[in-house]
This record gives sequence, structure tokens and C-alpha cells, in this order.
Amino acid sequence: MIANFSWKDLAARALLDFAVEHSGPMSKRVTAALLGVPLSLATLWGAYSLSFNFYVEYLWMPLDKYGVRTPLRWQDIVFMAAVWSVLLALFYVSYRLLKFAFHRERSY
Repeated sequence: MIANFSWKDLAARALLDFAVEHSGPMSKRVTAALLGVPLSLATLWGAYSLSFNFYVEYLWMPLDKYGVRTPLRWQDIVFMAAVWSVLLALFYVSYRLLKFAFHRERSY
């Protein structure tokens, strides 16, 4: 009978059994970790790509093409401020999720 199941079915069944048996604060911590880690990685990747694109578009590429740096317009500055504020808010949310997931219980 076990030969009819694939590895995916066995893994899903194990996760479902774990979730049903332990549907307390531990499942909340696991969910917080499963949400916090990808959100943190996505936020760090977004910050890296934004910084790299800023370097390429405003520092390296204009010097290579025209020999001078192009000045930033006010729209560029507002866009950068808005995107960085969203990235910081998302990073704070991921930090709080990871802090909740990996905190230790206090022993009195």
C-alpha cells in the first residue's frame, strides 16, 4: 500500500499530521519562520538590485556613454525614497516575524 504513494504524498501527509497534532503556538512559530525567511531574502534582494541599478543607471552608464554624470531629477529622488521606505518597512516586518519564530521562552 505504501508503494502507491509518492515521496510528495508522504511529505505532505507528514506535514498535515504534524499540523493537526501540534496546532498550538508551535505552528504559529513555524508559519512565522516560513513567512519571515523568504520575506527577508526578498527584501535584501530588492535592496541589492535597487542599489545596483542606481549605480549602473546614474554612475557607470552615463560616464561610459557621455563622459559626465547625469544629475538626478526630483522624480528619481522621490522614487528612491518611496522604494527604500517600503523596503525598510518590509524588512522590519520580516525581522519581527523571525524574532517571533526564533525567540526563546523565558525561564523564571
